[in-house]
Amino acid sequence: FLREGKLAARLDHANVATVYKAGEDSGNYYLAMAYIEGESLDRRLEREGALPEKEALRIVRAAADALDYAWEAVGLLHRDIKPANLMVDARHRVFLMDLGLAKRLSEESGMTVSGAILGTPRYMSPEQAVGKSDLGVASDVYSLGATLYHLTTGVPPFDGDSMPRILHQHVYEPLPPPRERNPKLGEGCARLLETMLAKSPEERYGDWGALVADIDRVLGGDMPHAGVGGTAHVGTGESIRDEAPLSRQAQEALARQRQPEHDHQPAAKAA
Repeated sequence: FLREGKLAARLDHANVATVYKAGEDSGNYYLAMAYIEGESLDRRLEREGALPEKEALRIVRAAADALDYAWEAVGLLHRDIKPANLMVDARHRVFLMDLGLAKRLSEESGMTVSGAILGTPRYMSPEQAVGKSDLGVASDVYSLGATLYHLTTGVPPFDGDSMPRILHQHVYEPLPPPRERNPKLGEGCARLLETMLAKSPEERYGDWGALVADIDRVLGGDMPHAGVGGTAHVGTGESIRDEAPLSRQAQEALARQRQPEHDHQPAAKAA
């Protein structure tokens, strides 16, 4: 708790919820932060379904700008980007919330264990799903892409009735074409999503600036540069299968998935 508060208090950006102080008083832990009068995007999705494409792109652009700042300022990865962790206030300002799984790249706290599965299954990158600990910007890009997919189509890219099933899809299954789920979606936005959600980290955006630039191109009615003319080869996923064997936790989870339906135990919440 204190670690999250101290990390958040170091950030000063218009799209990051301001944290003033975190501490402990007589055994009580507290976090003092700005009050945001607004709504999280998961609540809005439940109420309205898919958002208009340009609004969703602007929201994700603001989040990418905040994540770029956090990365450049303190080398921070969020590791749990999802609609529930993005809020829009009454003035239509976007705020990135909840640094509970955030980690500075330079940290040696010992809190991340290789092979542990950390994150929210519906928005988790393939490398997170197999328990890799050496994550980079591309992992957060994937989670933001899964968030944009949900915002523009009304459903997450992969879903299921258990955590193992969702993890399996992130690692092994091809991305369902976003325009099949929302025919009104522009080709540029679909191409952007395919690049953000490529199975291999090397095939995604490697820095936030490149992603923001492509979002701006799509908002302006142009095609994104990534994924055009062979600059990115989307969706093979071979590096995940060949270079990142599943962690013990992931192997056990996926083994449970392959059992007959009546053998399944209650799964962890796949929010």
